[in-house]
Amino acid sequence: MMVCLLSAKVTLGSPADSTICDSNLWPHVYHSYRLVVHDSCTFVTGIVQSDYSEADGDYHIRIKLDTQYNYMLNSLNISSEYGDLVCEPICAATITQSDAVAPCAGLTNNVYLPNVGEYVKVTGPYVTDNDHGWNEIHPVTKIEIIAPTQIGAVNGTDIVIKTFPVPANDYINFSLSTYPDAPIQIILSDALGRSAGQYQMLNTLQLKVNTDWFPAGMYYYTILQKSKLIKTGTFAVAH
Repeated sequence: MMVCLLSAKVTLGSPADSTICDSNLWPHVYHSYRLVVHDSCTFVTGIVQSDYSEADGDYHIRIKLDTQYNYMLNSLNISSEYGDLVCEPICAATITQSDAVAPCAGLTNNVYLPNVGEYVKVTGPYVTDNDHGWNEIHPVTKIEIIAPTQIGAVNGTDIVIKTFPVPANDYINFSLSTYPDAPIQIILSDALGRSAGQYQMLNTLQLKVNTDWFPAGMYYYTILQKSKLIKTGTFAVAH
C-alpha cells in the first residue's frame, strides 16, 4: 500500500495565491489505497460536462479543463472520459453499496454539486485512480462557481450573444451584437456531455447550426474566445 502524507495548505506562486484542502476527508474515501497522489492540494478550472451519483456515495463529475490544466489528463481520461478530468466529491449522494456505508459514517459533505454547463473552480488532491487508470481531483474539498465577468469580456467590452428559436427544430441560431476581433468558438454537447459539434465565428454576426439530425432533448453550449469563457447556456431541440 502506498502511504501519502497530505499537507493542509499548499502555496502556489505568491502568498496571496493559495489553496486549502481538507485532509480530514481522507479517512472517508472509499478504498483510498487505489489512489496515487501526485499533488496533495491543487485546483483546476473548467466547464462541467456531466455529473452523476455512484453507488459508493461519490459524485462523478467530468470537467472540460481550461487549456492550462490539460497536462493533468492522461490517455484514459482521453479514451474513457471524453478528454475530461474526473472530480469526485465523496459521501455526497445516497449510498447503495453496502461496504461503502462505513467509510462515510460521521461525514456530512457540504461541497457544492454543480450543474452541467457551469464554469467552476475545483479544489482537492490531484490523483490517479488505479482501478480505472484515469486522473482525478479526489476527494474534492470545494467547488466554486466562477462568473464569466471574472475573466474579462470580449474586446474589453460587453458582447451580447443570443440564441433562437426556442425551442429549436431544424436549426439553432447564435447571434452576436458586435463583430469579434478574434475567433469565437462554440462547443455543443448533449445532456450526457457528449460532443454535438464545434463551430467558429469571426467575420460574421450569426451562426446557423443545423439541428435536424439532433435527437430531441436538452443541449448545452459553451462559447470561448482566446480560451476564455464568454458564456454558457442551454437550448432545447423539439422535432
